[in-house]
Amino acid sequence: MPQVCLLENTRFHAGDTKNDPAFAAAFGKLAHVFVCDAFGVVHRDQGSITGVTQHVEASYPGPLIRHELTYLSQYLEEPKRPLGVVMGGSKVADKIGVLWALIKKADVLLIGGRMAFTFLAAKGVCVGATQVEEAWLQPALEMLAAAEARGVKLLLPCDVLVSNSLEAPQKEHIVELGVNCCVPEAPCVPAGQFGVDIGPSSNALFTKALAQCGTIFWNGPMGKFEVPAFALGTQAVARAVADATKSGAVTVVGGGDSVAAISQMGLASHVSHISTGGGASLEFVEGKGMPGLRALAAVKPLDGPQG
Repeated sequence: MPQVCLLENTRFHAGDTKNDPAFAAAFGKLAHVFVCDAFGVVHRDQGSITGVTQHVEASYPGPLIRHELTYLSQYLEEPKRPLGVVMGGSKVADKIGVLWALIKKADVLLIGGRMAFTFLAAKGVCVGATQVEEAWLQPALEMLAAAEARGVKLLLPCDVLVSNSLEAPQKEHIVELGVNCCVPEAPCVPAGQFGVDIGPSSNALFTKALAQCGTIFWNGPMGKFEVPAFALGTQAVARAVADATKSGAVTVVGGGDSVAAISQMGLASHVSHISTGGGASLEFVEGKGMPGLRALAAVKPLDGPQG
């Protein structure tokens, strides 16, 4: 008679995250075959992901992982051109590797979110109290130069919404950005103010660029979208991605914040694929080794999109 055993979250056990051989062996005693279908964790080398494969007769990827790889490999390695990439979020440091990888693949690269302000600061824009990653200013300039040399259209915000507070609208207003727009006497973003979202002109610029793309990959919000007044840029990108899908583009959305934003707008079903792995999808696109995938049997993506 068939039996089902449901275990609690294995990450409650230190042996899992440490990939303890004894922990993995105990897992292996439960079954003959291991099927991993958790794409969001295949970039981790842990007992329940890689260790267990050493103690079962066979290991295989599940349909979700195969489905993810269909989009992240087939449609990003051989995309319908132009390939447009939208990257947002907080830190350049978290996405510098994937940005470099995508410069070699993308035709259009749009950068928003707080990370955009590091690129803007590298170009000489005064960004007020907005957090800037000083260590990444020079790499940002190098990336801009590399994109130009390759012919990649790399777009930064041309205007931003600023506020005296990150938690709620406070004396918020739109600041236009341009070439040599900042001087010490009149900085673009005044001292004590924060950049919290891309502005309406940037929304229009990004929307127009995405409308021309045959494939789109989006990871990361355009601003502090948890605050409704600072979410307009993220919402504009979500609508642009959904509209591009309707026009025939292949669209992939990854990362918890991007997925949350597009789901909140009721547009999750209007894109080609919602990736279940934020960090995993970025590491896969970057070309990093994925321990969980290496530990499985040969992975063959499904033949074409599935649902």
